[in-house]
Amino acid sequence: MNFEEILNKNQLEAVKHKDGPLLILAGAGSGKTRVITYRIAYLISVYNISPEHILAVTFTNKAAEEMMGRIKNVVGKKAEKIWMSTFHSFGCRLLRNHCEVIGYNRNFSIYDEDDRERLVKECMNIAKITDKQIKPYEVIRKIQDIKNKLLEPEEYSDYAKDYESKLVLRIYEIYEEKLKFNNAFDFDDLIKKPIELFQKNPDLLNKYQEKFKYILIDEYQDINNSQYVLMSMLAKKYKNICVVGDDDQSIYRFRGADITNILDFEEDYPDAKVIRLEQNYRSTKTILKSAHRVICNNKGRKDKELWTENEDGQKIVLTYTEDAVKEAEAILNEVDRLLRTTDTNLKDMAVFYRTNAQSRALEDCFRRNGVPYKLIGGIQFYGRMEIKDVLAYLRLVVNPNDSISFKRVINVPPRGIGDASIIKLEEYAVEKGISIFEAIKDIADIQDIKENIKTSFLNFYELIKNISENRKNMSLTEIVKTILSKTGYIDYWRNDATSKSDERVENVKELVSAISEFEEKNKNVTLEDFLNQVALISDIDKLDKNANAITLMTLHSAKGLEFDNVFIAGMNEGLFPHKNCIEETNGIEEERRLCYVGMTRAKKRLFLYTTLFRRQYDTKIASQISRFVNEIPSELIETKGKTLLKQYNINKEIPVSFIVDTEPTYDVYIDEKPMYEPGQKVKHKIMGKGVILKVEPHGNDYKVTVAFEKHGKKVLSANFAGLEKI
Repeated sequence: MNFEEILNKNQLEAVKHKDGPLLILAGAGSGKTRVITYRIAYLISVYNISPEHILAVTFTNKAAEEMMGRIKNVVGKKAEKIWMSTFHSFGCRLLRNHCEVIGYNRNFSIYDEDDRERLVKECMNIAKITDKQIKPYEVIRKIQDIKNKLLEPEEYSDYAKDYESKLVLRIYEIYEEKLKFNNAFDFDDLIKKPIELFQKNPDLLNKYQEKFKYILIDEYQDINNSQYVLMSMLAKKYKNICVVGDDDQSIYRFRGADITNILDFEEDYPDAKVIRLEQNYRSTKTILKSAHRVICNNKGRKDKELWTENEDGQKIVLTYTEDAVKEAEAILNEVDRLLRTTDTNLKDMAVFYRTNAQSRALEDCFRRNGVPYKLIGGIQFYGRMEIKDVLAYLRLVVNPNDSISFKRVINVPPRGIGDASIIKLEEYAVEKGISIFEAIKDIADIQDIKENIKTSFLNFYELIKNISENRKNMSLTEIVKTILSKTGYIDYWRNDATSKSDERVENVKELVSAISEFEEKNKNVTLEDFLNQVALISDIDKLDKNANAITLMTLHSAKGLEFDNVFIAGMNEGLFPHKNCIEETNGIEEERRLCYVGMTRAKKRLFLYTTLFRRQYDTKIASQISRFVNEIPSELIETKGKTLLKQYNINKEIPVSFIVDTEPTYDVYIDEKPMYEPGQKVKHKIMGKGVILKVEPHGNDYKVTVAFEKHGKKVLSANFAGLEKI
């Protein structure tokens, strides 16, 4: 193979480097995988390094398999002697070979997330610590952090000074004892325990230092502290460590990734050679310039700028829409235009978003219009457990004979009704030839069911019966909010002890938004109409994996991928950058890196979408455009939807930067619909003309936020303001 013909100057320099530490700063689309694989091939075929002396570590099995395949094409079967794997597979292999040294036998188990959660709950019970004191998922997160810092329980005790840390310490001590007793490791142990192995056995460490004289690490910006320590121990003797990464693409801090590992590489290895791969083979000049102008606002980064010989390409298209539904429709329209006017296909397109809940409006829109799509990194919205629970309640309200829906929700939230009692009730129903729901009326006649459980059955019966009988006088939104209120379903998830609880609450609120939007768009609709629509949507949900379909995914899932056409939805403050990150140390810089990753996935065209309003629960609030959009030079942007700004007086009287996205409060007991809604133009007898930005419940009233032409933004009482619609 003639490497000079297939590599550019910097790539070739990286491939030919033999001894000593090497940092390859590989920008997005710069041929990183090619350089890693050819460097390994060059070590073997030109420098005659034995494959057995090479360790290559990455984060995914897919990446490892892809690299191995490419190397085999160059050097043949001897490539199989390379140790190429993920970090956790590497650690597991070490432990299988040597775990007896630290008191385990080779038949150990590896506990996944569910196993770990069950074990933590068991340990909490033993320690007599309730989830009111600390949630299990919080304990898990703390234990992960402790293990990442390589602390044993006795070492962590020096840091456990506050109340919560002392609780975690008690649980951690029992947790570690249980793991050892069960001859099991959790995922963090697969890195931590090999370090312990080497620390206790210098001879074993020396053996592997001699074995792995050449070490290559991919995605170095994503490694955590324990991974850093493990690789540093192995590389210490020969220092032939080559790391490849891009600090601008470090987006997994929430998983423990530490960007300082790549930023400080030259301090760790003062004689390190640094090679920058800045030629991009993926994107247009316009996309690269835009992405660079965003990322260069970060202070914690190494100086570099991608360039390309590709064409300038079209401008970044920024589209203003009214809300998330209109946003999805705008994306669909652009998809349709591209299919009609270019040679692109659906498989060449992807829609990115910051949070999973954003997929709902997109899924609804694509399904409704028969556009096939693939959802990556999560189950589809109407297939999520919490959504199916609420839909089951709604179906039961419409059809009490629906035994499937009955069984799904009879004990969700928990009512103390066990399977044995449900079986007895069902047996009675079959004997009498009635539905299981109707059988509850005769619960007093059924033997072997405790009185308190009979009461729970009757309370459930009355709840469903009352809503069913009164639903003709209620809006669809009122029906679902009543169910959520009377059952305590949202509170059930708020008080849940798992790490998914916040996301489930967010998804349920998104369902309420969907129902509210359905009512707004369709007059005189019934609950049956909504359920029929959802049922039809679900029927066409099963797609062929090889079908020509547009891809939907979170920005975090998009890392390492590329598409001709990329759409990024929800470019709004509080959403992206996410409100949880704005106040965090270094949070904004990580969000900006996430934006950079999303932008640099695009090869030919990049479309950004921002909304004037975003719906939270069943309330619309005004929303501010993302700061990241404002960081892109205006000459690189083509703007659509400017007429909306004029319609809502935002372009003149109310600058977009003045509109503040805040978290509204809700009162589910308000019966009347608000007389105003966001976007309406109104007139006040003193302050004059204005536009409504936000309407939110407040006791028996509504608070109305109005942006007046001459008096700015004011918050008024709907009952007493005397606002006149114009």
